Amino acid sequence: MLIITAVGSDRPGMAHAVAQILFDSGCNIEDTTMTRLSGQFAMILAVESPDLTAQELETRLSPLRHLLGLHIDVATAGDSAPSSDAPRYILSAYGPEKTGLLARLTGVLSENGVNVTDVQTRVASGHMVYVMLLELELPMGLDTEILEGELRKALGDMQISLRALEEDTL
Repeated sequence: MLIITAVGSDRPGMAHAVAQILFDSGCNIEDTTMTRLSGQFAMILAVESPDLTAQELETRLSPLRHLLGLHIDVATAGDSAPSSDAPRYILSAYGPEKTGLLARLTGVLSENGVNVTDVQTRVASGHMVYVMLLELELPMGLDTEILEGELRKALGDMQISLRALEEDTL
């Protein structure tokens, strides 16, 4: 498994250009996330390539550095597999304040052995409300009520509303 990261100023055709080279190279895209953030388009792709090394695939993608201004890196994935049996939760946090929010929440999560698998943030309602969604994998046996109490305590007086939902309930 190879992991490709590509980032550049957003413009039409970026996803297609990467996908076409991967297809032409005989790669199978196993997993991907792509998003635009502050005018930059970022891609992370996990691909199976039976015939190419990371360096060979990076060489094939390298013309996109000049054509599209992409910063590209290709690496061999580690052996760690996701823990499919771990309870999965979605934690939402929203409110008027945001400075330090991610640091406080992820600090408590890390101390409790919680794996953060995805984070998305947005400023909604004309810059009045900051919204954060975190996808989490909890260690077996973790008391979610105690964890939620620790998260609220870490927020102190930040005026942030928290809500945790088990992923199966969504």
